[in-house]
Amino acid sequence: MGTATLSDVHGIDTPSLLAQLGALGQAAVHVSEDDDVLGANDRFWQLTGLTAEGLGPRKFSDIMETLSTEHRSFGEGVVYRFASKQGDRWLRPRRGQGPAFGIVTLADVTSEWQTIARLVSSIEVRDRLMRDADIGVFRFNPDDETFHFSEALVKRGEPMPVYRLADVVKDLHQDDIEKDKQVRERLMSEGGTGTLHLRRRKPDGTWRHTLAQFCSGRRTPSGKFEIFGLSQNITELVDARDQAAIMHDRLEIAMSAASAGVYEIDLRSSERWTSPQYQALAGAEALTRHATMPFGMYHDDDIPAVRESWERCLRSREVESIDARLYRPHGGEQWVRLFMRVQRNEHGVPARAVGLMLDIQAQKQQELALIEAKRQAEAATVAKSNFLASMSHEIRTPLNGVLGMAQSLVNDGLLAGQREKVDVILESGKTLTALLNDVLDLSKIEAGKIEIACTDGDMGVTLERLRQLFLSKAAERGLSIDLTLPDNMPRMLRYDPVRVRQCVGNLLSNAIKFTERGHVKIDVGCNEPEPGKWAISVAVTDTGIGMTESVLQRLFSTFTQADATITRRFGGSGLGLAITRQLARLMGGDVSVTSEPGSGSTFTLTFVAEAVTEKNSSGQAEQNLPAITDAQLQRLRGIKILLVDDNAVNRQVVKLFAARLGARFVEAVNGQEALDRLHDEPFDLVLLDVHMPVMDGKEAIRRIRASSEAWAMLPVIALTADAMSGDREKYLALGMSDYVSKPLDQRELTTKIALAMSERPLLAGVAA
Repeated sequence: MGTATLSDVHGIDTPSLLAQLGALGQAAVHVSEDDDVLGANDRFWQLTGLTAEGLGPRKFSDIMETLSTEHRSFGEGVVYRFASKQGDRWLRPRRGQGPAFGIVTLADVTSEWQTIARLVSSIEVRDRLMRDADIGVFRFNPDDETFHFSEALVKRGEPMPVYRLADVVKDLHQDDIEKDKQVRERLMSEGGTGTLHLRRRKPDGTWRHTLAQFCSGRRTPSGKFEIFGLSQNITELVDARDQAAIMHDRLEIAMSAASAGVYEIDLRSSERWTSPQYQALAGAEALTRHATMPFGMYHDDDIPAVRESWERCLRSREVESIDARLYRPHGGEQWVRLFMRVQRNEHGVPARAVGLMLDIQAQKQQELALIEAKRQAEAATVAKSNFLASMSHEIRTPLNGVLGMAQSLVNDGLLAGQREKVDVILESGKTLTALLNDVLDLSKIEAGKIEIACTDGDMGVTLERLRQLFLSKAAERGLSIDLTLPDNMPRMLRYDPVRVRQCVGNLLSNAIKFTERGHVKIDVGCNEPEPGKWAISVAVTDTGIGMTESVLQRLFSTFTQADATITRRFGGSGLGLAITRQLARLMGGDVSVTSEPGSGSTFTLTFVAEAVTEKNSSGQAEQNLPAITDAQLQRLRGIKILLVDDNAVNRQVVKLFAARLGARFVEAVNGQEALDRLHDEPFDLVLLDVHMPVMDGKEAIRRIRASSEAWAMLPVIALTADAMSGDREKYLALGMSDYVSKPLDQRELTTKIALAMSERPLLAGVAA
């Protein structure tokens, strides 16, 4: 479809007209009365980027709407955007009138449209910014006293047909009404500008804060100036400011009450800000010294630690804290606690440090006083322990002589009356030993030095042997002791047999002591509250004197019995139950009691035992002192023993107890003398006291084991009266082969000697 085929319309040479318009830079299209495109000049094809060959028979309006990239209504017509290699073009069609009705010219309005688009965009941006900033525009007409508000202001409340002055000012804060009136009257009469912070009540009763900027405009027919302005909602800003002020006041009060100060350091400029509380706490002298000396505000002895803390703070993102003393020119101390944290920029580089200095002088004095009190208490505890250890040694040493000689007399063929007297001596000595053990146990419990040593054992066997032990004592009073064991209790459990015997023994001893007729029963119960853990209960019931409720309240206190007549009638120190309860609690249980006067009592001991598995098995079961045969004793006839003890009575007791062995003794009174004897002659065994003058047994065994002589491996049995610190593991760790505690027991001593020698040959030519 080219211009050569176009015919004249109404006498007009259409092709010539299209060409002329094209020469003038005007795009033009020839259309029929039905809006069909009959032809177009070259300018049209250039601007639209279309081609005549690809167009086909189309109507002009269809071409413009479908082939244009975009079209918009503008003014009285429509503009179309066409994309081409030369860039986008906006075209506005206009149909000719009269004879040129079939000619449609397209004006290039690209420049005009781009200007309008930028203006519209600017307006949109402005409106968006004002909307985001919560800013509205208003105009006040002084003649009819009415307001015109922008949409941003109108939408804040219910819209009204007309906004009159009286309606607008009625919601203002009472203190703002007069200020608003004065500014408005000045601007209406004199012109100019003004700024007001106004508060307006919202429907919910709270206040909206606005910042109003006023400016006078043209004069009205009445001679007054119109007023234009901007109103910005600053409620959030005011609320934040008020909240910050409140928080600032609270912080000021808190820091004043806590004697705390705040500081900030700009790490780039080294500028430093400190609060008044910080300056007052630090002191003028310390601050002056700090200005000329890094970390100079602190005590000289604390500067290295504060410097290290600051360096850690620079490397860390956490809060660093340290206690230090401030510098004081005339001595004295002022303790402070410093909290420091470094803030970093987006690159992780330290930019700012903030910190808090807290006055802890009073707290530090209390801490130091507490440390000193603790030190004194620990010193007192050590002194007490040393005293008890010393008293144990001093008491057990003569007690060893009393009981040793009494045991020796038993074997001397005494008359019946004499034997009865010796038995009284032995019983009294054993009672005194038990009392001494109770006092020492109580002291160890209070000092937290007693430990529960669990081993694998048969609970039934432990309790049955304990029953057998007390059976003769019960029989003397005409009492029986019955033991009942539960069917579901495992045969082997892991517990401390020594402490179980001690606790149940105390309960049995009391039951027998306070029961004159009837019987004593031991009922054992168990359950498994969780896998592998067994709760054991041992109830000891008697038919004795019983107790009242008031007595039960103080029963487990130390050195307490039911009343004074109990002590006079039955004896005892009142320590047994107190020790039993504390031991039970160490074993994960307790001791409880039910009783009625005249009807007897039931004491129930509870403790926790573990099931024995391959994983937790100690590989050790409770061991009793093994029996020694006559053949074993006969093999030791003539054994040569070095007896080392500074107490002559103790040495005599040992020699009497070992008489059955036909032993040959060489005596020494201290460790140094023992070493001399070992250098001079050979021995089969050494009995070594622990506490001696000149050189004690601990140093002596150390030197014996460290020696290169043949006697370095001799069996050495410790003889100790130190019950506070003496246990088998400790003395074995020192190098002892075994140990025997004082007061000595003849059977235990001979048994330990036989076990220590075992299959070891005696000195050549000595054995029988």
